[in-house]
Amino acid sequence: MAKSNAAQPVIIDIGANVGLFTTAFMAAARPPKLVLAIEPSNYVFAILKIVTAKLDRVRCRKLALSHESGEVQLKTPIKKSGALRVGLSHIGDGDKMTAFVETVQTKRLDDLLTAESIPQVDIVKIDVEGAEQHVINGAQNLINKTKPIWFIELVQGRADNFNGSASDIFQQFIDAGYQAFILNDDYGWDQVTSISDATDYLFVPVATA
Repeated sequence: MAKSNAAQPVIIDIGANVGLFTTAFMAAARPPKLVLAIEPSNYVFAILKIVTAKLDRVRCRKLALSHESGEVQLKTPIKKSGALRVGLSHIGDGDKMTAFVETVQTKRLDDLLTAESIPQVDIVKIDVEGAEQHVINGAQNLINKTKPIWFIELVQGRADNFNGSASDIFQQFIDAGYQAFILNDDYGWDQVTSISDATDYLFVPVATA
């Protein structure tokens, strides 16, 4: 949030899970004007709604963001105890874990922002277990014109489930006019020019970096 020049940033939390990032954003010294928290899992979404119930600047939406509108099968791994591993819900192939499967609605991020009447976005956080390319493909207007700050988990092992490339996503942001940063041991940001073994990347448009 310190990288944003917005007095009251508008934030999109994609893969909000039970609201860890959303509640942290709302507790910041410079609280956001709005957090749009997006979570596809029916079970997790119910928890997210409870956690954010008293936060009047948070909107929760139950859906998955993708490159097109439609439906997908969301898989939530099941522990040996029978409980759901709520932090690992995902779509895509490539795993052999026992999972609870549910059908969820998908929508393009650019279309969702229009539907929600959100013309300006300052920060986007994405943690979608390998489906990052699908989200980005549905947000070309946001990436290339609005140009918010992006905080994205990029792990090749998870991108493999979608035949994707974490390094290609990294390069997409560089080509679109962003600088990339990773968090160092002192909780500061080090600029990088290529993807590494880090898993979380901050992409900041050059004009505000």
